[in-house]
Amino acid sequence: MSDTSATNAGHRLRDMAHLYFPWAERLPAGWLGFSLRTWCSLVIGLATAFWVQIDNPLLVGVTVMILAQPLRGQALSKAFYRILGTVVGMGVSIVLVAVWNQQRGPFLGGVALWLAACAFVGSLERDFRSYGALLSGYTVALVAVNCIDTPQNVFNIAVSRASAITIGVFAVAVVNILSGSPEATGGLAAGLKQLTRPISETARAALQHLYDRGAQADIRLAGGILALTTRLSYARTGSERGGMRANGARLAMVSMLTVLDCARGLGRHTGHGNIDPAVEDAIARIARQTDLRLDQAGFTLRILEAIREALPAHVPNADEAFAIERAARMLTARVRLHAGQQMLVEGTGSAADSKTIAIATQPNILLAFIGALRVLVGFSFAAGVCVMTGLPGATVALAQTALTLTLAATNVDTARFGMGAVIGIPCSVLAAAALNFFVLLHGADMPFLALALLPQTFLACLLLMRPGTAAIGFNYGVFFFAMLGLDNHQSYNPTEFLNRNIFYLLAALLAFIILVLLFPPSARRQRFWMASTIVRALERQMAGKGEADGPTRLTRAYDRLAQMQFWNDRLPPSPSGARQLESFTAFTELDGALARARAYARQATGSPLLRPAAELAARELRLHAPWGDLDARLQQACAAVPAPSPTCRHLSRSRRSTCWPGWMRCCTHGAQPNPGCAITASSRQERQADAAGR
Repeated sequence: MSDTSATNAGHRLRDMAHLYFPWAERLPAGWLGFSLRTWCSLVIGLATAFWVQIDNPLLVGVTVMILAQPLRGQALSKAFYRILGTVVGMGVSIVLVAVWNQQRGPFLGGVALWLAACAFVGSLERDFRSYGALLSGYTVALVAVNCIDTPQNVFNIAVSRASAITIGVFAVAVVNILSGSPEATGGLAAGLKQLTRPISETARAALQHLYDRGAQADIRLAGGILALTTRLSYARTGSERGGMRANGARLAMVSMLTVLDCARGLGRHTGHGNIDPAVEDAIARIARQTDLRLDQAGFTLRILEAIREALPAHVPNADEAFAIERAARMLTARVRLHAGQQMLVEGTGSAADSKTIAIATQPNILLAFIGALRVLVGFSFAAGVCVMTGLPGATVALAQTALTLTLAATNVDTARFGMGAVIGIPCSVLAAAALNFFVLLHGADMPFLALALLPQTFLACLLLMRPGTAAIGFNYGVFFFAMLGLDNHQSYNPTEFLNRNIFYLLAALLAFIILVLLFPPSARRQRFWMASTIVRALERQMAGKGEADGPTRLTRAYDRLAQMQFWNDRLPPSPSGARQLESFTAFTELDGALARARAYARQATGSPLLRPAAELAARELRLHAPWGDLDARLQQACAAVPAPSPTCRHLSRSRRSTCWPGWMRCCTHGAQPNPGCAITASSRQERQADAAGR
């Protein structure tokens, strides 16, 4: 009865909230808890900074707002890379000041080159590894550039900054650990579960109807799968047995991509019309048996048994063999998908599934180079403006501009980030002025400051959680404490306030001009770059130098297609764009087919019966121009494969499980012939001699 009463009371409170606050339904989920955790971290960090009397306690507030993340794993992972990037940046700052402390030109040039290098590395990396690289860059601007006129203070400033950042990181870590903030594992499991249904529908359509729905739908689904790698990077940090759970998520993601890859192969191959209806029916019947937990060889044997029940003497042709192989691998991937999801949720798994799986991405070197060049030219331009003005506080504007440019280097839409700076920083100046001259005058103790920071923190967190206003919320929340000039002895002098913030506003204007007008990203150019990476990967595969078949090649190939789809969506819709995507998807499929063929050829060399044909196929798979006789050579390689014997179905399942790829090796068991097979040792030698002669 008490549980029912509590439930009814909860429903009544929810109904009242919807009645009096209808706008609350449009707020992001979890915004209240996220805002409260961030506010508590601010209070703990600032109270500690004021208690130990460190210099520049405002850096504690800046650190907490930078580390403000909705999930525990996000906050802890970002905190780790913030400490690492800060240490590297401080070391480089001390070196630059020690080498060029009396030479302003070489010093600023060294800072510009270091910023560009960090921006380049940060653009190639992803998630908080990218943030760590960027932080090591703009820390130099915040430490070394501010010491350009007082190089003797660089060590003290570096130590002061490290102390403040350590306090901020400690506050965030304590609050996230003790408050029970949401784990990234839950969001990752929910994301995988949400994708399971469309993946299952795609598999069902391919296995039971041999249907292909087109490249764009599959690539969008693959892009959604690969987007979970961001959550995956947090799951290892923020949960118990994080390594096992993260590997389960990788297993599930790779299995989903394998299902998509096999489904496309099945759907596109049915147009050849060379598959017997009995084979299609056998594949569909085995696919409906969802309780099977077999490997690829086991599913292959089940499909062959189902075919031979309808056609006892049927020998699959090349098209049917391809369909059987794709179906068996897809069914295996479906089994591994469920195993990966179970590992993610429970944190335990079998030894076979616990092997570390790598998920690779395709770095966009062109975009990284443009971002680094933008930082280099933009910082040089801002340095020239600051030097020409000759104002004593111009180094503040220069350091702030460097920070904004570096952080924007990894953003695809740099114009949006520049707009966020030009809107968020003035808003933070206005909020800081209101707090400094109208609120803090009425109280100076820590509880009063904590209450005064509560509305501002809630507003910044709300802006951060909305994708459309995230750039504004970041600039507003992070730079608010710098605009406020929070210190152990707070100054309420309007002139000092204006003199300090005029340079921050100048930095926002410079960053906006540079990010919007300097080297704007071209979707057409980026799409062409991704298309060229697909072609180069295919060329390497055709020359026998491509990536081997496996999760690394599969995930990198779909990441290329997802990036190409992303840039294609940023262009006006046109039939040519869709056709181009279909064409480059076909190139990717050819890349995968060659990789699989080489893998199967290497596997077949373990059988004496198949070794001559496998070695011949491996040689002919090195495709070099001219290609006039290519088809004939490959046909010879296929003809060299010994034909299977229908009598192999009488073998026991335990002996047939050693066959590869199911029916091709069913007449050998290791190096000795199986007594139940029609192919004898003499006939096998004749076939080998014939293959060698070819």
